Parts: sequence; C-alpha cells; structure tokens
Amino acid sequence: MQPTKAFADGRKDAESNENVAASVEFVLRAALHDSVEADFVHSIAGRIIAEPGSGGEEDAGRIGASLVQFGGALDHGVGTERLGDGISGEIAEYWEHLFDVETGYLKEEIQNEYEVAGLDLLIIDCVELYPRFRGLGIGVSAIHRTIDVFGMGCGLIACKPWPLQFAPSVERDQRALKRLEAPNVGKDEALRKLRSYWSRLGFWPVGDTGIYVLSVSQRGCHARPRDDRGRGLQ
Repeated sequence: MQPTKAFADGRKDAESNENVAASVEFVLRAALHDSVEADFVHSIAGRIIAEPGSGGEEDAGRIGASLVQFGGALDHGVGTERLGDGISGEIAEYWEHLFDVETGYLKEEIQNEYEVAGLDLLIIDCVELYPRFRGLGIGVSAIHRTIDVFGMGCGLIACKPWPLQFAPSVERDQRALKRLEAPNVGKDEALRKLRSYWSRLGFWPVGDTGIYVLSVSQRGCHARPRDDRGRGLQ
C-alpha cells in the first residue's frame, strides 16, 4: 500500500528581522498498514517560507528530519538485532554509535554525559537556506521549531553536520551549486564553520564519529555536559 501524507502545519512565526517574517510548513510521511519496523521511522520535510515586508510569500529554504521511535519499536517487540540496520539503513550509523546493540538502550558513556529521558531520536538531516534569507536567524529558528514540534518526546536530537556543497548529490550538479551560492572555502574550513554553528546551538560531538547531539532535557543549557573531560564527546 502506498504511504499517505499527513500534513502537520507548523506555520508559526519563526523569525522577524529586517521586515522579514518566516514560518515552516511540515509534511510528515507515514504508512497505513500493520506495524512493521519502518513504521517507527518518520520522514519529515519542512518548507521554510519567508514573508518580506513587500508582501507575499517566498520559498526561503528547506529543513529535513527523521523521527526515529526506538522506544516504540522495542515496546512493539522489534528486537535489538533488527533496530538500526533493520529499521532504516540511513540511521544505522546513529544506532551504532549511540545505542547498545545488546540492550537497545543508549550506551553507558552517552547516558553518563547527558540526562536522557527517552530512547526516541530526532535526526536533523539537512538545513538549506537560500542566499537572500541568510543572516536573519531564520535557519536557527527553523531548527528550534522542528525540535519544538517533533522532538519533545525524544531523548536526544542528533545531526551529522556536512556542507551541502560537498554532498555527492550536489557537488557534481552545477545548477544546484549555483543556487546554493556557498562560500568559496575548502571542505575542511566549511566543515569547521558548520560544526561551530551547531555547537552554538548546544550540540556536542560524539567522539570522532562526526555526529553531534543535544539532550532534550538539557536544551537551552549550552554548558558542556557533566563530565568536563568529554569522555565520549571529545
């Protein structure tokens, strides 16, 4: 059976700056059939909309996320050996680095660093803001709004920062590169700046995995987690 689209309208003002108001319109995709592993992974597409002072709406960018209900999967009898790889290949890396594959719970070092209240995971897959709407705080507001709507029942918010201009689907597409108008810097410098951006939002790196996480229970506190040595976060 073909999945249907469930519309979650999140069009609440995200930012007003320099006479530009913005909102985000979410589409959540879910299948209609008996519970299987894939039912616990929900793809979220957010269209970022700007309303300049001149009037009218314009596309300002997009945000993509995945809501992974590890807790619900375990409750419905999905075994740990089927989680991660079994639910979706796209989230296998997060499962491998954050969770204990034997128990299905977060790894001890992750639990020691964060006050985690649940097993569900919200993954911010990508954020793209069109050039004329950058520097207004719209991107940050779209991230926070996505967490507000979909992340409150999760234990962690996670992402793996990577500059879009160096993503395989973009770096060979001249039209996409032209639209992106990315700064003319090398991959290492672009990655350093992007990781710094996410760090300012309160996300911390998990070892050298490239994954950054934010505990929902600690949201708003940008101090480093309890173990200042960052055993799992250096």
